[in-house]
Amino acid sequence: MTGLPMRIPALALLALTLVPAVAAAKPKAGAVAAAGAPKGTVCGVKVLPLAVGNVWTYTTVAAPLPALPDVARIAPQPPKTFTITVKTIEQKGPDTVVSLEEKITYDLTRDPKKPLQDDRIVKSTITCNAKKFDISPDSFFFAGEPGGYQGLTFDKFDRKGTSWQLANGAFGEAEWPEDVVAHWTQNASPESGAKLNSGKLEMERRTTPSDAESIITKAGSYKAEKIVIKTTGRVTIETAKSADLKPAEMPADWLNQLWFADGYGVVQSLNRYAHMYQLVDSQLK
Repeated sequence: MTGLPMRIPALALLALTLVPAVAAAKPKAGAVAAAGAPKGTVCGVKVLPLAVGNVWTYTTVAAPLPALPDVARIAPQPPKTFTITVKTIEQKGPDTVVSLEEKITYDLTRDPKKPLQDDRIVKSTITCNAKKFDISPDSFFFAGEPGGYQGLTFDKFDRKGTSWQLANGAFGEAEWPEDVVAHWTQNASPESGAKLNSGKLEMERRTTPSDAESIITKAGSYKAEKIVIKTTGRVTIETAKSADLKPAEMPADWLNQLWFADGYGVVQSLNRYAHMYQLVDSQLK
């Protein structure tokens, strides 16, 4: 997996279980979140403007505190920068499906004389209607962890609750749940003929809105509302070699935070790996 493991919290745990362990666009000068910010109309959502062609560019910044040693040991490499683009918006029955392209750029340079960058494209989705706003777990918007997952296929993905519980297009004040039970299979190279692991992934997410905070980024200054996502989870390998192998639990107190500016979307995030990202440019309709 070229040193770029999976980033969804429980999927990062899955990577640990299964495997031995673009320059940012120039920000708009003086950009300040204020009246006249673009408004999204998809499913009535206000916290994330969704229109075909909308683009957000983020970069890694220093986190206020380092990761704890047990978390740092399993932390994947953070990207140098990443860009999220709204590619299509389609109506499928009662649902609106938003297709996103997330281009993640990693700096793999070891010799300064030989700069090396690696780009990865993640195709993620948002599926919404008046009662739900479901984000695919490979999206940065799901948990503030860009990069998705690699080397896995999910043939079953059941969700109880929703990723963002919205009232009149915005977050309310009450905590909401989202529980995920998925079945996965580890992909083998076509020519290898190998049969690799498969099993079950479980995640319990509880998201709590928090008070607005002042956030300053290279893209501008914002009064941003924060949500805090607490996740528990475990991975069960159904093809385990040992009959008494217990499910692998993800580290305790897995808290991720995302800050939203109305009309602009996510302007800052901080995840449990102590990876912090900020918006440096946006092109919104």
